[in-house]
Amino acid sequence: MTKTSPSLVITVEVPAERDDRRDRELFGLLARGDSGALGDIYDRHAAPLFRHALALTRQAADAEDLVQAAFVKLASMGALLLGVRKPASYLHRMLRAAWIDLQRRRGTSGEQSIAGDPLAPAAADADAVIDIRRALATLPEDQREVVVLHVFNGFSFREIGNISGVSTFTAASRYRLGIGRLRRWLGEP
Repeated sequence: MTKTSPSLVITVEVPAERDDRRDRELFGLLARGDSGALGDIYDRHAAPLFRHALALTRQAADAEDLVQAAFVKLASMGALLLGVRKPASYLHRMLRAAWIDLQRRRGTSGEQSIAGDPLAPAAADADAVIDIRRALATLPEDQREVVVLHVFNGFSFREIGNISGVSTFTAASRYRLGIGRLRRWLGEP
């Protein structure tokens, strides 16, 4: 996504395709009781999980709680981790399940004021970050989640469908609609 104005160009780089071998290795070590592996997994996945959680909750404190809940659950999984083929997708599904549980406990729709800045690492210009953050806040929750997972975390639509429990085509449609709304909001053709 690029926003242009007379003197401003912002480009967001999509992460390279994931190599799951190291993550599967770390999951195996964690399943065998190596607690150091949890720290390595955290270092590799905490930032993308936080961006996803912030897109869901719109509250930095709640996003941090969701990331922590996902890692607490991960630490207690044991041998079940040996069968995980796509560790990043698995972590994001755990995070989403924790968010759904939070919603049920609170009995809220999740529409709260926006806090935090998931875009700070992606864009250097503060005004552009504010514009993009405001534009993301205008998206419906399901579209915002797909845009963040695809653009900032590099998940495929198939992976996003698995994470959010919808078909690949629904994930792609939500992305297309979300990007269209962002372009209109940002004044892009």
